[in-house]
Amino acid sequence: PKVSYKLVLLTPIAILSVQGLLPTPQNITIQAVNTQYIMKWDWDEHQTNRTANFTAEYLPAFKKQRRGKIKWTQVCMEITETECDFSPELSYYGIYYLRLRANSNGEHSPWTEIEFCPDKNADLGPPSKVEVTSVRGMLEVKLTDPMTTDNTSMRDKVRDLTYLIEYQKDESQSKVSPIHKIKTQNNMIIISGLEYWTVYCVRVQALESDLNKRSKFSPVMCRQTEDDGHAPPWLIGLVFLLAMVVSCGIILLCFFSFYKSYRTVRKAFFPSYELPANIRECLEDSSLSSDTPQLLTVESELELCCQMLDVVPEENTNVSLRSLSLTEVDVVKHSRQDSGDSGVYSAAEGSGVPLDTKLKWSLQEEDTGKGEDTDLLEKNKLSTHTNCTIKV
Repeated sequence: PKVSYKLVLLTPIAILSVQGLLPTPQNITIQAVNTQYIMKWDWDEHQTNRTANFTAEYLPAFKKQRRGKIKWTQVCMEITETECDFSPELSYYGIYYLRLRANSNGEHSPWTEIEFCPDKNADLGPPSKVEVTSVRGMLEVKLTDPMTTDNTSMRDKVRDLTYLIEYQKDESQSKVSPIHKIKTQNNMIIISGLEYWTVYCVRVQALESDLNKRSKFSPVMCRQTEDDGHAPPWLIGLVFLLAMVVSCGIILLCFFSFYKSYRTVRKAFFPSYELPANIRECLEDSSLSSDTPQLLTVESELELCCQMLDVVPEENTNVSLRSLSLTEVDVVKHSRQDSGDSGVYSAAEGSGVPLDTKLKWSLQEEDTGKGEDTDLLEKNKLSTHTNCTIKV
């Protein structure tokens, strides 16, 4: 009897040990980010010396409280992978029970059951896209909301979605640099007050204040700032001075060119030197109606005036000083009188004939008029010359 008692006591233990030969999957976790829910587990074939497949199911929490037979919904059935995606089956605001077991050669491991609430247990993902652009000495940060598995914004699921932006100087340029933080609910923000031509690194984190959720930081993005597009005062002053110098140079060059051109034209048309006295006298004594010399036209009435001039040898001329003086005076008077009457100079006057020759011609006219010494002049006369002037 004592032995049978022991057998009775050992029978349940032996049965449990036989049923426990197929262990349950280990390290069951649910990786939930936004609306993606993936169950993962471990299975060591070397430790169990068996290959297995797995079955995963879920049940809404409100159905578990019902009486009677409960029907679980299978999501993954006898799969060889060590993960199962529940994302298409679960609602973000629901509460569920998830369970998993291993199967091998008709044997099944016990179910491992987990309670899961996506709203509370799922992590909030970082912004799906971050763009950092340098604009006039500032950084422009554009954010794209975290996305659901249906490619919609998580802002529809999360009522108070906020972003934490952290930025600092690049550590390679500055070993000790403070981290600056900005919180915003906007999808675009301008970071100002930065140093010009400096590299800044930016990363962004999504926040949900209601459930105190914090996403992982987005990848770090570094950008170099530029200037603000406005020239510094010293550069403006330098450009102004250069412009003034260039303008003055152009003005001086134009003035110099105008001055040289003016002098050239003036020298060509208005010379500074005076005309010779004989030419100036000829111009001043012109008896024409105009003040300037004019050419005679064909239509002008012309009158030919001639004078008989006799040329005598110089050795046959014996004239006293008194006669020469008187004759010179008469010649000058006679010449001026003829010039006033005819309006044109005689060819003898102003033609460069020597004075003594003029005197001889005048003496001959005087002697001819008075009838004195006619025989002496006729004997010594060599030739006769006719002097003509044109009278208009």
